[in-house]
Amino acid sequence: MIRVAALAVVVGAAATLVSCANLDGASSAVDAIVEVTKGTVIRNVIVVNTRDGSLLPNRTLVIDDGKIQSVTVARAVRTSGTARAIDGAGKYVVPGYLDMHTHAMPAVDRQPSFWPLMLANGITGIREMAGSAEAIKRAQKLNADRAAGVVDAPEVVLIPSDAFAIPGPPPTAAAQVRAHKVQGAGFVKIVNASRDATLAILAEAKTQGLEVAGHLPISVGAIESSDAGWRAHEHLGAGMGILLDCATEETNIRRAILGGEGARPPFPPTFILTPLLYRALDAPFYRRVLDSYDENKCQTVARAFVKNGTWQVPTLHRLRTMQFSDDQAYRSDPNLKYVDKTSRALWEDLARQYSSSVPPAAAETFRQYYGLQQRVVKLMKRSGVKMLAGSDLGGIWVIPGVSLHQEFRELAASGLAPLEVLQMTTLNAAEFLRREATMGTVEVGKNADLVLLDANPIDDVANLGKISAVISRGKYFSSAAVQMMKSELAQALSNEPLRSLNTVLDTAHLH
Repeated sequence: MIRVAALAVVVGAAATLVSCANLDGASSAVDAIVEVTKGTVIRNVIVVNTRDGSLLPNRTLVIDDGKIQSVTVARAVRTSGTARAIDGAGKYVVPGYLDMHTHAMPAVDRQPSFWPLMLANGITGIREMAGSAEAIKRAQKLNADRAAGVVDAPEVVLIPSDAFAIPGPPPTAAAQVRAHKVQGAGFVKIVNASRDATLAILAEAKTQGLEVAGHLPISVGAIESSDAGWRAHEHLGAGMGILLDCATEETNIRRAILGGEGARPPFPPTFILTPLLYRALDAPFYRRVLDSYDENKCQTVARAFVKNGTWQVPTLHRLRTMQFSDDQAYRSDPNLKYVDKTSRALWEDLARQYSSSVPPAAAETFRQYYGLQQRVVKLMKRSGVKMLAGSDLGGIWVIPGVSLHQEFRELAASGLAPLEVLQMTTLNAAEFLRREATMGTVEVGKNADLVLLDANPIDDVANLGKISAVISRGKYFSSAAVQMMKSELAQALSNEPLRSLNTVLDTAHLH
């Protein structure tokens, strides 16, 4: 209950908010004192406006029932009863981070610590990309348990059913889309489908009111897919991806690959962790894209994406870990203490294989390709293409929670401003999910999924990682609690026995 002392009247929270809130989210009733008797009150915090990067200093947030109940000037609130008061002086508050590309659901049984580690890194929601009928049910249960306060975990904001990974005829593809809808899929995911099947999936998904995301088949161009209604390209299209559409050699390269040239499946199961280890035969095609890259062609692609509302989920950190798979910086990352021993051993073995088996010329081509991918990300952003931040949790050297922050840094290194990076994991994600009414900004009525930072995230993208506290569905995790989650996890993993490497592959599902 919230009581406005200056009026000597007891009122409900909703009535108080209507009378006190103005456009900047602060109290207009400066003389009124709002007394909060339950929930959490965070005083003297600086609210970061994710729309324009402006700051609202000296604000007090009232949180209850998993929602932001009010945002007022600091002097307008006092606490009593069971209300918990937190001093947020000098802290900056932003919405919780949304990791918009993960493969957490298949692996969480092997490492349940995924959830606390993600929360400790400010991640309060994930777009899960490893789907199945069973995974959808598990995601629904996780969200229900989270809402009931049974489990502390990010919300699964979106999940598909099984990915279209096997080429098939159009009638079969259309039937699968209908089956996915019955299973409760949030979208349809394409990984490897024939041209005809891909176009059939796009057409049927539109009929069923579902959206399509995933990897571009080599047989379908980026603009063509966008015109057909493809909603989001993952990993810049995966493989050579949308950059192929930016090359003057595009037609010849497609013809050669579709004609059977280059690396061909079947690939071993470890392909899903580090694909380029097995694609050295494709390096000449990557080189031809690099040598024939045309900025004007790429701008044409960007204009099509803007016109059609086609989103990009670059997962740059994931791309870099594949293209620099044997980088010693990854192999000696102190954050590997948050990864189970089995995965670490497998990643190290794959890194050694990369060093010994990928020819130096091919490895150099892949490294240069990453530089072009960074350049294209900047071009897309400057052209107005909508973009999301995702880690692709599950791949080689992708550490739960930690790697979303590595993604932030890769985006910044590509030329994006700190505000743009922040928007990709908050405001843009809310827009993509069509949930602007409940997330994406720190405002009255929004979900109480928040991150308190020790430094201004608009000044430096690194400040997104300077986490003082995390609030998940209204539950406050202090700095001490966050550090304890991390230290307990590291200790547990250090005592964990080494298991069969197949346990990593069996749960990866990294499409």
